[in-house]
Amino acid sequence: MSTESLTIKIDGAVKEQAATVLSGLGLTLSDGVNVFLRKLVAKRELPFEVEESDETLEESRRKKFKEFLDFAMANPVFEKGYKFDREACYDRKVLR
Repeated sequence: MSTESLTIKIDGAVKEQAATVLSGLGLTLSDGVNVFLRKLVAKRELPFEVEESDETLEESRRKKFKEFLDFAMANPVFEKGYKFDREACYDRKVLR
C-alpha cells in the first residue's frame, strides 16, 4: 500500500485539542484522519451524526459545567460543601 501526503487547513486550537485526544487513545493526528477517511469510504457517509446547533461556545461550556456540577452534587464521592472553581476548570481544560 502506498501512502500520500495531504495538506489541510484547520484551526490551530482544534488541531492541538484533537492531537491531545488522539494521543490519549494512542494515536497520532495522522492516524485519526486515516481512521476517519477509512470509515467514510466504508460507510459511504459520515461515520457520525452531524447536529446543527445555534449554541455558542460559551453556552456550550456553561451547559457542560452545569452537567458536571449536577453530576458532582449527586455523586457521594464528592464531599458536601466542596467548592468548584469554574475558571480553574477552564484553565485546566476540564471543560474544553
